[in-house]
Amino acid sequence: MKNIPELPCAIVGDLLPAYVEGLTSAETNAAVEAHLASCPACAAKRAAMGAEEGPSPEEAEETAREVDYLKKVRRRSRRRVAAAILCTVLVLLLGFAAKIFVIGEPLDPDGVAVSSQESDDVLQVQISSYGSGNAFHSWTAENQDGVVVITARSVLVSPLFRDGTGTVEVPLEGVTEIWLGEAGEGRMIWQEDTGISADAWALYQAQTPYVGDATAVGKLLAAVDTWYGPPIVDYTISLQTSAEPYGLTIHFDDVTAHILGAGKSIDDRMYAVAPALLALIGNLEQVQWTCALSDGTYHTQAVTLEEVDEALPDWIEARNLARNLISPDGEPDWTAPESVKDYAASPAALQRLLELTDFGFYVVTVEDGTNVFNPWP
Repeated sequence: MKNIPELPCAIVGDLLPAYVEGLTSAETNAAVEAHLASCPACAAKRAAMGAEEGPSPEEAEETAREVDYLKKVRRRSRRRVAAAILCTVLVLLLGFAAKIFVIGEPLDPDGVAVSSQESDDVLQVQISSYGSGNAFHSWTAENQDGVVVITARSVLVSPLFRDGTGTVEVPLEGVTEIWLGEAGEGRMIWQEDTGISADAWALYQAQTPYVGDATAVGKLLAAVDTWYGPPIVDYTISLQTSAEPYGLTIHFDDVTAHILGAGKSIDDRMYAVAPALLALIGNLEQVQWTCALSDGTYHTQAVTLEEVDEALPDWIEARNLARNLISPDGEPDWTAPESVKDYAASPAALQRLLELTDFGFYVVTVEDGTNVFNPWP
């Protein structure tokens, strides 16, 4: 038989609460009970705590079973919490995948290329994404009182939707405008029997009524660079607004830096874009430019509103003649407006000015210091 250690009263007093609850080991129980048998004071403390004896084996076994049950409940709870977290993550992932691969976003009019072809009073509009990772679905073309709005959903390419192009047919009877995206918020692509290019739309949006608004003029020049590239980056501008004629002067820093890849001189470029600048800046009457030459001297040239307006009738006549030679049964002849500024009245009118510029139906000669815009023979 093992020797039972003798415990002092202080230790027994500390052990009694655990002893009464049945939380002590068998050896500790034997030592406590031996002390209680010989110490009336500690025995009285034990009696005051409740039952005179420790838990029976049955009670101890029941307590152990309860503890095991609680442990099992805790383990099951942990598994349920983990399963709930996993389900939540899966739902979020499925929702995200549905958003980018199925639901998507409204088509971005600035992120696509647009072309169109008319046949039997029906306009066939072809739309293709600039990015290879985008696909479109759910194309619609809704006529709202003569204004047709083309919309689609843009998603990431997946096995569900692979095509980054779309073709929409629009009957033109009664149609005045066609928009890609919401009217007034998206991009106009057709007006007055004229397809509107991205450049024409950007320039129309960038026009400003006052040459004195340097910020607006700068934005317009950036749009001109995009249209009639390559972009010119090294220049400054000055604005003449104190007295008429109101003018814009562009100072090119280095002439060799601005002819990259275009095969045009600064003069050729500026003669081409000056009519558009005069049209799109409401009170602009003169476009002037200066550039440094290789010998260190400066070259200055200017085009006035009067010169361009005077040249318009011959310019339009040359365009009509060339068009009729190419396509006798094509579109009707154009009529020259009173002023080049009339081309800023609508996107369709501005598109015509850009087409005139791109075709290059004139050369410029200088007679007695005055620019003469001569149509090609």
